[in-house]
Amino acid sequence: MLWQFAYFDVALALLCLMGLCVFFGLVCRVHSALSPLVSLCTVSLVLAGAGVAGLLRPAVFAVYGAGFALGIFALWKYRSGWRSLITPGAVLFWAMALAFAVYFGVRQPMFTDFDEMSFWGTAAKLTHETDGLYTVAPVSWPWQATQSPCLITLGYFVQALGQYADWKVYLAYDLLAFACFAAILGLCGWKQYRLAVPLAAICWCVPWFFTTYNHTIFLSTVYLTAYGDIPSGLVLGGTVALWLALRESDGPKWTILPVLAFSALIKSNTFVLALAGAGLVAADWLLVPSDDQLTGVKAWVRGLPKRLGFTAACFAAPLLAYRGWGSYTLALALQNAEQGGMGETSPDVITVAINGILMLLGQPVGDYYEARRDQFYTAMGDMWHQYMTSDGTLSMLGQGVVVTAFILALFFAAWLVAGQRALRVRIALTAFFSTLCFGGYNLMLALSYGFIFKPFQAERLEDYNRYVYTYYIGWFLVALALVSLAMQKKPRLDLLGHAGVLCLAALMLLRVNQMVLPQLSVLGFSDAEFADRKIQQTRAAAVSAVTGDERLFYVYQGDNGLHWFTACYDFYPQIVDYSGDGGGTFGVEELRPSAESVEGYYYHPYTAEEFAALVEETGCEYLYLDRVDELFTQSYAGLFTDGLAAAEAGETLVYQVDGEGVYSPVEMEVPQ
Repeated sequence: MLWQFAYFDVALALLCLMGLCVFFGLVCRVHSALSPLVSLCTVSLVLAGAGVAGLLRPAVFAVYGAGFALGIFALWKYRSGWRSLITPGAVLFWAMALAFAVYFGVRQPMFTDFDEMSFWGTAAKLTHETDGLYTVAPVSWPWQATQSPCLITLGYFVQALGQYADWKVYLAYDLLAFACFAAILGLCGWKQYRLAVPLAAICWCVPWFFTTYNHTIFLSTVYLTAYGDIPSGLVLGGTVALWLALRESDGPKWTILPVLAFSALIKSNTFVLALAGAGLVAADWLLVPSDDQLTGVKAWVRGLPKRLGFTAACFAAPLLAYRGWGSYTLALALQNAEQGGMGETSPDVITVAINGILMLLGQPVGDYYEARRDQFYTAMGDMWHQYMTSDGTLSMLGQGVVVTAFILALFFAAWLVAGQRALRVRIALTAFFSTLCFGGYNLMLALSYGFIFKPFQAERLEDYNRYVYTYYIGWFLVALALVSLAMQKKPRLDLLGHAGVLCLAALMLLRVNQMVLPQLSVLGFSDAEFADRKIQQTRAAAVSAVTGDERLFYVYQGDNGLHWFTACYDFYPQIVDYSGDGGGTFGVEELRPSAESVEGYYYHPYTAEEFAALVEETGCEYLYLDRVDELFTQSYAGLFTDGLAAAEAGETLVYQVDGEGVYSPVEMEVPQ
């Protein structure tokens, strides 16, 4: 049957997306290069809202139905205008979307990174397997998964009616990236191929250019990641590019609002990027309302109320989305705490920002913030040091100050070639305000290190490069979108401008080729990259075959949490219990390893009686001994009827709980 076709769900999602793009293009008069970004963000927001209401499954059927119906209606009523849908930006999006759908379907890359297993990938699987948001899915850990939902619901849209697969999540996120690239090309026509082609090449290089800082010897996963950092930056740039093209084409300006709301729900700690995007859009429209000439004061004041209303809407969209999600997750956390789990323990970004600014202004703050004053100021100093002297561990250009100079130079190039006075003012204002936003984003990072992160994370500025390159990606794309716009509007230095864009594309392609070999990128990754994951999945399947749907108590000696999260992911919907604070090494206190070792850092000291009581308390019917060592054997061999002989001989991975402190081996085929 057609429904059993392995990739039917992806094909269905792409057809639905195409229908929505046709509707936005022909009925709403959104340029075809912009409609993919508007469509994807709108779909994701609708599904997120439906998920909060507990209606995710019916909502996805409604979205598919609406996509097909609206697309057919638009083609039937406006069939004479179908040629307007075929533009360089639209062709770029659909060509890359179809190519990656086929390529990923054949190669089928898999999740491997820690955060993919601990949240991003696991949340996607929970949502798919339960047809509800991951926030309410039955899981074994006691904390509430409350990260923002829009990337997860976007991944759900692509495969809602089919079998779950990691690569489909990658495809969904790459569709979002390609939609942002199409928006950068904007209104480029076919006669402007000299501009469109190098712009497309530059966009392709951007995710590598600002995230890779050394010659890679492992797979570079910028197009193979479920993290939200790169999408957050791309959407910031795509949002501003969308606005510039909407304004230039006199398209429906309201279509920027779902994109701004979507950007607020990519990652909780990048909400400030949504505000930055809203501010750049609002400033461009509020301060320079005319593209033809700088109007006088009277003309500027005449249209001010309407522009102020649109400005308010730009800020309201991300703010309402963010606060709405915050209210939802707060209610979940309180409910979870009442049931004996852990509620939300970290303060939200807005509360942190208010108290941090008060501290900088010398005003009194609460005890929680006062206790972390030194941590906050130390993090600020460390961030400044990294910005000035990050010794080549940030991007292909080097430290942050060099990246900043490079991006500001691109703004200057856009200003230089712009042929209209009003456009030059807009470029200067955007450069100024985006630089202010960069300062605000860094303040937000410092506040996070000071008041949200753990002390040891703040001390080593954990993941600093991953957080800061998000803004660099978006900032660069904003400047590039202005270059694109300036080159499309009768530039003053036409030949020099085209030569500059071509040289930039060539230099970026050359630099990326120097740093990332094709076989270590999305273009040619080896199947061996996922060999360990395939072994883990094979072991999980073998264990599931002998344990059914019963709850498992998981043991992996020497685990830092990754194997436990991976097991939770692989076994779901079968539950792998939250065992000993979420993975780690079990043993008696007398055998505790050095605290400097992984085993010692993640050590769970239990006597044999306490270990047996822990297993009994969880209600697990089986123990899954993924990896045992001499420490575990010495500590708990007496609890097992064979003294763990079968596990040590590699004859089984599973022991059945016969009673409290009595575990017997289960016969099974152990994958090698």
